[in-house]
Order: sequence, then structure tokens, then C-alpha cells
Amino acid sequence: MFRFLFGKSPKLPKRSRLGKSKPFYRASELPEGLGLLEGIRLERIVAKLESSLPADYVERLHYRVKVEYPSMTDDEFACKWFELKRYFLMNLILKRSPMFSSEIDDIWHEMLMFTREYQRFGEQFAGGVIHHAPEREPKQLPGERAWFDWVYAHLFEFAPSSKRCWNGFFRNPLDSECIEMLREGKVDAISASLFNMEQARRYPEVAETIRLLIEQAVRDVRKAAKSRRLKDTEWDASIANSNSMVYLAGAMMFFSIQNPQSYSSDMNANFPENSPEGPRDKHSSCSSSGCGSFGGSDGSSGDQGGGSSCSSGSSCSSSSSCGSSCGSS
Repeated sequence: MFRFLFGKSPKLPKRSRLGKSKPFYRASELPEGLGLLEGIRLERIVAKLESSLPADYVERLHYRVKVEYPSMTDDEFACKWFELKRYFLMNLILKRSPMFSSEIDDIWHEMLMFTREYQRFGEQFAGGVIHHAPEREPKQLPGERAWFDWVYAHLFEFAPSSKRCWNGFFRNPLDSECIEMLREGKVDAISASLFNMEQARRYPEVAETIRLLIEQAVRDVRKAAKSRRLKDTEWDASIANSNSMVYLAGAMMFFSIQNPQSYSSDMNANFPENSPEGPRDKHSSCSSSGCGSFGGSDGSSGDQGGGSSCSSGSSCSSSSSCGSSCGSS
């Protein structure tokens, strides 16, 4: 399963980027609904999201995308549309939700072309227009991307096409400001800094989900801080068998705290080339930021379109705080 989580997708010209179909786009492998994890009680919100997107709107969007990107398969569209809807749900939960996928962002752009329908969707689902957040490279906001990945892992069941759609996961460490805020465990400060409290007041289910996420994040950070080795956290014993994304989110926290400078090499060392999860690229690293640079789904490496554009021996900033104002949407 881990083989899907890391890797870099080649960055292609706009017209071919969305239409470059690969075997890993299989709509039949998408989970039901949006694949909420057990204990995440957002079913009513997901239903509201779906009801806010009339079938004729989605059909017209699909047709427009197919015209613009004629080589795209129906399965590819379905997988990317699925992830965009997950993103809209995360938009209700996170205070800031930068768009970290150029391919998903392209579908969002096409969606915006239907001005009245898009406005109606936002008003029905979120109480107002969901403003377009320009696509950001994770290297610009490494801390924000790490937090996005952690929350995503604790909301959703992993789908095989998720890695491709989001250009890999867990390449970046959490930044020190976010870690310290979580270690202090001040719920009001965490809520105000990281979560969408306006939507929490609108939807009780969102408020409950935020509470659960804060409790889990505080526990994870404190557990990681007091552990000397990853296996001491017991994530691998209690979680790996049921949800590998959650396990890797815990590993991301552990290595972010223990030694962010060696984050990439530590993650690679724990998911080695000969593991059943598949090969890792051991040739790229970021010298000071810890931005992981893992091999692509085809075993390739490179800096196009991935979570980190650092090449071997380069460095990139990880100063972006979870609580920064960058990339608001």
C-alpha cells in the first residue's frame, strides 16, 4: 500500500497534464461516498456536498473537461473529481487549504467557468463562494503541506489514485511552530490558528471533527516527543494493519520532531527499497529543510510536479508555519 504514497508526477504542459491517462486511474477502486474513516461523522456534510452539485452541472463540467483534454479517460476524470470533492470538504475544516495539485486545480478552473452554478454550489454547501486558491508548490509552503497531509490521512480512506492526484504525501516535515503549539495543547489557540471555526459554528459535525483532530494531533505530538525510536510510539503495532496513511502520518510527526534536518533520509530508511511497499528514491534530499523526495509511481525521480522540487544537495525552506496566512482560500 505504501508504494502509492510517495513519488513525483511529471509536470506536463497544461493540455496534456490532465489528459495523461495511466492505469492507476480506476474509478472502480474509489471508496464509497468520500471514503470517510470510521469515527469521522461527516456523512451528512458529504451528502450536502453531493446535493449541492446537481447532476447536470457535473455532466456539463465533465463534457467541458473532455473537450479541453480529449485524451482524458472517464476514470481519470472520476478520480480527480473525487479528490476535488475531498478538498472542498477539507476547506470546511481547515482555516487555510492551499491547493497542492496542479491537475486537480485544472478541473477546479473548469468548474469556475460555470459562474452561476459555482456560486450556487458554494452558497448551498459552505454558506458563501469557495474562493479559488491558486495552486501552490509544496516547496513554497512545506509546513502547510505537511499539515494538509496529516489531516487528510485522519479523514479519508486511502484510494490508489490519491498519490497520483496529490503528487505524493509526507514529503515535508511539520514546522517547529506548529509542533510547539500542538505540544502545548491549548485547544482555543490551535482551533483559531489551524481550523475553520466559522464552519464549525455552521455545522456541529465539523466542530466535532475539529475536536477529534485536535485531540489526536496533541496525543501524536506528545507521543512522538517522548519516544526515542519510531517503533517506541507503537504506531506500527496498533495502526499499520488498519490504516497505513495514519501510520505514515505518525511517522511524519515523529521525524519532524526528532530531527527535521534528516527528515527525508529517515523516512526513506524506514520504508527501504527492498520493502514490500516498493522502491524509494534514495538519491534526492534537501540539506536543511527535510523535504522528502521520494520516487515516483513508475520508479522515477525528479523535481517536476512533486512535493519537493529540491534536487540532490539542494536546500529549501521549511519556515512556513501551520499558522501562517499564506495560501488562504
